[in-house]
Amino acid sequence: MRPVKTVNVRLTSIEDREPVKVYLLRPRGTLYWGGAGLDGAYVQPQLAAFREAGMAYCFAGLTNSATAGLPDALKPAGTILDAIRSGFSVRYRDDSEWTITSGMAAEAPQFNLIGYSYGSLLAAQTAWSYARAGHVVDHLVLVGSPIDKDFLSGLRQHKSIRKLVVINLTQFGDPIHAGMSWAELLASAPLLGAQMAAGKGEGHFYYAHVVKDSPQRWANLAQRLASEGLR
Repeated sequence: MRPVKTVNVRLTSIEDREPVKVYLLRPRGTLYWGGAGLDGAYVQPQLAAFREAGMAYCFAGLTNSATAGLPDALKPAGTILDAIRSGFSVRYRDDSEWTITSGMAAEAPQFNLIGYSYGSLLAAQTAWSYARAGHVVDHLVLVGSPIDKDFLSGLRQHKSIRKLVVINLTQFGDPIHAGMSWAELLASAPLLGAQMAAGKGEGHFYYAHVVKDSPQRWANLAQRLASEGLR
């Protein structure tokens, strides 16, 4: 049976004035958003590593990318648009509704949202939306996130977000870090471009580029999150 919560509402119909129970599904499962484009070759192996570490009900977040619906030839342009959105809009708090339309499992023990880079901002916005609506987010994980410091502070303080885990990749040479200013983000662009073009899994792309030891990197990240309590 799917886990539910119930509320009582009154119908205004003359024929039926008795309270009627309406069943509302609770969000459950672990959603993972990758970086700009949301479709890198690392996404599915990283999901597999999460599942291997005990997050059995783990799915890819597939919403809110400029690449959605684009033919393959145009997807690089969509990826660039996602990266631009990271710097100019999505890194700041948005009070509109961000709703997950697929990838939840009612039998999952927790509701967890994980995101890397651009995906960390989608995870943050989704967590903020669900928390404001009264749902509990068990874990929000931001990896290599350029999130604005005021938004980050609001997420930390929200009582419905039980645990916020921030994983910066600065030890690997990533110029991005959570809470950075827009000026710092702008200044990091040349180095980010060089790291992306190199394709060697360096800096910001430590998890995103597929290199020889990527399986171990993905497994280590999954184990790190399992140690934080994600199930």
